[in-house]
Amino acid sequence: MMSIFTISCNSVKQTEKSESNIKRIWMLVEFMDFRKEDLIAKKAFVDFTQVDRISAMMGCNDIGYDCVIKDNNAVTFSKGIATQMYCDDMKLENEFTRVIELMSSFVIVGQKLTLTSNNGIKMVFVAQD
Repeated sequence: MMSIFTISCNSVKQTEKSESNIKRIWMLVEFMDFRKEDLIAKKAFVDFTQVDRISAMMGCNDIGYDCVIKDNNAVTFSKGIATQMYCDDMKLENEFTRVIELMSSFVIVGQKLTLTSNNGIKMVFVAQD
């Protein structure tokens, strides 16, 4: 009984640690074949300050997602809800909204967040602060 309680407490601590590390605004710097300079010019970011409800901007529309983080650095995203503005270049936003729902895990090393899908697609972010 005591070992189950200890394991449960450790899982909660790991989840809290994962959530506290991710709770910031992250600038997208590496994604598919997009150039880092273009991502920076579009000010592409994901805001994880409210972990269960994140927001993103890929240069045009505001996008919102429900997000669930689990104790083993697993992550799931809901289908996004976005404003409906038209912009001349929607390629980044369209690819981002298509791919983020596939992301299944994350790793934070220093100021870098990497989201990864089960089939190896990656999104790399750096902390805004």
